[in-house]
Amino acid sequence: MSRAEALYRLQMFDLDLDKAVRRAREIDAAIKDSPAVSRVRTELTAIQSVVARATSEHRLIELDAQGADEKIASEEKRLYGGTIKASKEMMDTQHEVESLKKRRAEVEGKMLEAMMAVDEARVTERRLQAALKQAEGKWAEDNVALNKEMGELRTRYAGLAEQRKGLISAIPKPDLDIYALLRAKKPNGVAVSLIKAGTCGTCGEEASSMHIQQARQGAILVTCSSCGRILHG
Repeated sequence: MSRAEALYRLQMFDLDLDKAVRRAREIDAAIKDSPAVSRVRTELTAIQSVVARATSEHRLIELDAQGADEKIASEEKRLYGGTIKASKEMMDTQHEVESLKKRRAEVEGKMLEAMMAVDEARVTERRLQAALKQAEGKWAEDNVALNKEMGELRTRYAGLAEQRKGLISAIPKPDLDIYALLRAKKPNGVAVSLIKAGTCGTCGEEASSMHIQQARQGAILVTCSSCGRILHG
């Protein structure tokens, strides 16, 4: 086995390990939080604030209406109870009662609107509560599958890591150092590139015939003149 081939095989293990780590992170994030559940929870919290505000406004209007009713009752008692003797005072009281009743009618309209707003908000609240329950149920089901996949990933990762140990034991440390440095610098951790049709299979740079021959012989590590990756023929 050539030096470049040994590093290429090591890279295959490392890329598989990288993929397993990325997927494990995705699974961990999905288990900890569900975008669908978070979205519905946010919407539910918002509508619950609307319900509380609308209910409070409705209660204030009810109190206003109650105060108007009490005032009307008090003025009518004075008007018809025989306690008012002067005609001017009676007329003023009559006008006050009429004004209060007009205002009471306006309050009645506002109270109806407020009640409708409360009912509408509560309908939306119940819909979102049902949606949240459904989303949480789906999340729980997904977590069962995700936990199973996570267990399989851990087993696969352990197997790959064990095989990797056996492979690196046969690779010279200077070669491992060059490989590790390139993996840290290159996108997606690709340090070794296959020669394809006389070019670097990663960046597409044409390799000289001498470099191709040296890469195939495998006695030395040959790098791409453009991207610097190790070439394996």
